[in-house]
Amino acid sequence: MKDKIKATIGAIGADKVNLAGRDFQEKDYSGTSLKKANLNRANFQKATLKKAVLTEASLEWANFKQADLTEADLAKAKMFRADFYQATLVSCNFKEAYLGKANLRYANLKNADLSKAQLHFADLRDANLEGVKLDGVDLRWCRYNDKTIWPDKEFDPQLTGAILYVRQ
Repeated sequence: MKDKIKATIGAIGADKVNLAGRDFQEKDYSGTSLKKANLNRANFQKATLKKAVLTEASLEWANFKQADLTEADLAKAKMFRADFYQATLVSCNFKEAYLGKANLRYANLKNADLSKAQLHFADLRDANLEGVKLDGVDLRWCRYNDKTIWPDKEFDPQLTGAILYVRQ
């Protein structure tokens, strides 16, 4: 399937390819360019997408549970309700991306770039944000807990509108 997708993208461009709902589970798409592709509801669970180019892609409701997206480019991608539970997102580019209601629980975002990204209502509980660039990020109403690792020990997420989740 990977060769067919690459050939089709090569012929008409990724922005014209509809891969919505496709199953990429446990597949390796490292280095693949899917710029502007429609990947809504696609299943990338446990997939490898190292250095993949997903800029401006539509990834709403996509499943990235336990996927490895190390150094992937997701700038300006639309990821409403995307599930990144336990995903490896080390050094990913999320500049100006939309991650509204995204599940980032237990995700490793070490050294990622979230500049000007929107994370409204996203779940950052137990996420590792060590070294993450947060310039202009919108964290209003996102949830975090005492195990969320922020880029700086002095950083106060409540001042951004984020909500501390404390289990009673």
